[in-house]
Amino acid sequence: MEKTGTLNQLFFRDIASRQTERLLTWNGPDGPVTYSNERFVRSVLALQAFLRGRGLDPQGERVAIFSPNRPEWHVADFAVLLARHVVVPIYPTLSPAQVEYLLRDSGSRVIVLAGIREWELLQPLLPRLPQLRWFVHLDRASAGSAEDGHVSLEHLAAALEGDTATVLEQARQECLATEPSEVATIVYTSGTTASPKGVLLTHGNIAFDLDECLDRLSFRGARQSLSVLPLAHVFERILCYGYFRMGIPIAYGDPHALRELLPLHRPEVMGCVPRILEKMRDAIERQIEELPRWKRRIGKRLLRERSVEEPPGLLDRLAAGQVRRQLGGLRYFICGGAWLNPAVEAFFRSAEFRILQGYGMTETSPVIALSELDRFKPGSVGRPLDHIELRIAADGEIETRGPHVMRGYYNDSGPPPFRDGWLATGDLGRLDEDGFLFVTGRKKDMLVLSNGKKVFSAELEKSLARSRLIQDVFVIGEGRNYVAAVIVPDEENLARAIREQNIRSSPPDLLSPAVVALFREEVERNQASFSNFERVKRFCFLPEQALLDPELITPTQKMRRRALEEKFRDAIVRVYESPEPFLIPVVPGPPSAR
Repeated sequence: MEKTGTLNQLFFRDIASRQTERLLTWNGPDGPVTYSNERFVRSVLALQAFLRGRGLDPQGERVAIFSPNRPEWHVADFAVLLARHVVVPIYPTLSPAQVEYLLRDSGSRVIVLAGIREWELLQPLLPRLPQLRWFVHLDRASAGSAEDGHVSLEHLAAALEGDTATVLEQARQECLATEPSEVATIVYTSGTTASPKGVLLTHGNIAFDLDECLDRLSFRGARQSLSVLPLAHVFERILCYGYFRMGIPIAYGDPHALRELLPLHRPEVMGCVPRILEKMRDAIERQIEELPRWKRRIGKRLLRERSVEEPPGLLDRLAAGQVRRQLGGLRYFICGGAWLNPAVEAFFRSAEFRILQGYGMTETSPVIALSELDRFKPGSVGRPLDHIELRIAADGEIETRGPHVMRGYYNDSGPPPFRDGWLATGDLGRLDEDGFLFVTGRKKDMLVLSNGKKVFSAELEKSLARSRLIQDVFVIGEGRNYVAAVIVPDEENLARAIREQNIRSSPPDLLSPAVVALFREEVERNQASFSNFERVKRFCFLPEQALLDPELITPTQKMRRRALEEKFRDAIVRVYESPEPFLIPVVPGPPSAR
């Protein structure tokens, strides 16, 4: 496959040169939206012309995109790139304070807004963001007056003069002059342990990583993809660049609406985080429980503990067919962002789905390692991409170098984590004899107890999270004489366990002796392989609604450890004072876009 070079080359070669009526689809608030290649290209050129006419810096001007996944996200993305400006993506789930920080730090003078919700969040911030001058609205209803710098994308596309082919040819030479060394985007890290840093990724960084990933993949015959992870994250973004490159149409939606999206769009490939797969497995389990007895017996074949190497029997294949019909044509999952429970992986593989695990970070554009369809190992994230270097340092930290590594941090927001020319990822891992990478934890997540013993919290959290009753878990103990945990229960699975064990607790009472005993049993069972000093001695509960708080949870569903420790400082102290579990009270916050 021909190399990409720059993202502008991708646009002209792989999007503008094709003629299809159904490139992008989305069920918007006003009904279905479909973009053909021609409509998409014309909209991109219209916005690109608008940006070029604002008198902005011809190279390096920052333009923010504040929108959930929808076709116009990519319209804005490519328009900014063709104008040789820099894309600053903003997660639509961020709090006002977080949005203000990103806009102020990036110095963005233009912002592309999805709709009324984003505009209402932005308005109160404007007095503190004097550099913001132009506002491009994707929904015309939210647009203000042109005199105040407001314009709608629909108006720009309608006002573009000349036929699309002519305008495209006029723009070609200037847009293709973009060099691989030019910055394409500033992607702010999620900030699980510190303030977000703006990662500078060049056209060459992303194009190289895209090409290497495509060389590793082999589902080019897929007829439809579904984009549900936030496009503000570079993982989903590079997936979509890959779909554009391979000519695979894209549908957009919310990950919480998969029940409606899958039969509607019938995608064959979808990017996901492990939590999505866990939720899908739980939903399938609930459906199996509602089947007639003989069908339920077949379905439960997939729910038993098994290894991915175990060959399927006849009943397994019958059960797999039931599951595949439920998921409306999905064949491939590209999974990243966090640790994938091997039991969940085995479940989907036994149902004959193909799972490609990947590993990386924003600073590496983002993929470092990626598994293959017919070459994988349970628990591994695959082999490092070709033409990059990866090594394990003496302390177990994963280090890498190559064309995928970022240019640096914007505004010198932090010292680049380089060591002798190698990027230190902050993750711990190992390479086996076949070159497969296994990620074992975060270097910063090591707890030092008051007796000097060291506990790697990530490994313990992974093990505890194997329980169906635990949605998330946060291990604590720094400077203490033993380890404790904050547990977020999985409310649906807990209710099911209570029914199955005939526990009299309706609605489920987390603090009832029977329920507490249930969690104690789960905790003990899943930490049995750890040394005594590593094991959780006490725990408390955090309600599931806390995971809606964008101050605590990143858009990729990772716990912000520092924010949690600060917000629940008193509760963490109480864990070590109270021998019995308790429920941390959570004050309802503003509505979340999740």
